[in-house]
Amino acid sequence: MPRTKETKGRGFSRVMLTVLSAAIIAASVFIPAARAENPPMTVVYALDSANLIFRDSDAANINQINYAFALIRDGEAVGSHWAAIDRVRAYLRKHPHIRGVMAVGGWGAEGFSDACATADGRARLADSILRLMDENGFRGVDIDWEYPGTSAGGIKSRAEDVENWYALLSLLRDGLDKRTAATGQKHTLSVAVGAGDSLLKPIDPVRLNALADQVVVMAYDLCGFDRKTGHHAALYPDDNTRQSGARAVRTLTQGGLSADKILLGIPAYGRMWRQVSGSAVTQTAGISGTKVLNFPDLLALESQGYTRYYDGAAKAAYWVGGENFVSGEDEQSIRDKAQWAVQQGLQGAAVWSYGQDDSGKLLAWLKEALSQ
Repeated sequence: MPRTKETKGRGFSRVMLTVLSAAIIAASVFIPAARAENPPMTVVYALDSANLIFRDSDAANINQINYAFALIRDGEAVGSHWAAIDRVRAYLRKHPHIRGVMAVGGWGAEGFSDACATADGRARLADSILRLMDENGFRGVDIDWEYPGTSAGGIKSRAEDVENWYALLSLLRDGLDKRTAATGQKHTLSVAVGAGDSLLKPIDPVRLNALADQVVVMAYDLCGFDRKTGHHAALYPDDNTRQSGARAVRTLTQGGLSADKILLGIPAYGRMWRQVSGSAVTQTAGISGTKVLNFPDLLALESQGYTRYYDGAAKAAYWVGGENFVSGEDEQSIRDKAQWAVQQGLQGAAVWSYGQDDSGKLLAWLKEALSQ
């Protein structure tokens, strides 16, 4: 999941970035947004771990848990490695309003391209995904093939991957619809997509719209993998990159994806660059932003002597302390993103990941803002 390693657009002048940001804001404000029939959802990814603990106090702030990840072995989905599956199932039974969805794949997860290269292989993989879902009591699947047609995550890829991805989704759509018809219970097909331009370009939003119930836009890790600082999860463009959550959502909706199928990805973590000088958003650090801080660590920065800043144009918080620069979320950025998602008629927001906030504050603030 958090893995969109793109930092393009550095050649843009400040003027061009300002124009681009203004255009996205204008589109957001003045284009009538499609309204979802149901209240906006809060979806949270729960990364499997022996240390994964679910808190009853969070349940009221969660509509759906995407349990991550089932992996692909020998062309089939497997969950034999899961360490927390019993706790997940117990939590879902205790809180039946929460939909349980099984996420498949993830960053660096091998197997999709080979399994989907033939019709027989796709059928075998789809059947195994649905079987594993049924066996563990989930009512939906989330496909995290990161990313069809590219080997960015160190996985095998083919030119035909995107077409094969659609074919796999079609098989899953059919299987889930049959289960919905048989049980009367909704079975969800979710798809996770990157927020960078190059990752969105191969996607046909119209075709995706016909297949998916949910599309998670992973609007984080937009920078951080080199020494240029910036907002790694900006809602609007900043000086480091023109990639942003609003830009990605607009690309999909203008291409034909219904806004009420989109979940805006929100990270429960920040990124730290080290050996910086000054408080500018964009500067060159001595060490890249690969150090990850969990959400409570972000909230504690000010007590450790950091100065907190808020970029009102990008809707992004950041902190500077000593020679460190940190990009991440706080209450204000979460509320701003949630309110924007409501204004745009999105289905809601998806948080990566549950285990990175043991305070419960992120989910509480998010749920409250989505409900306003």
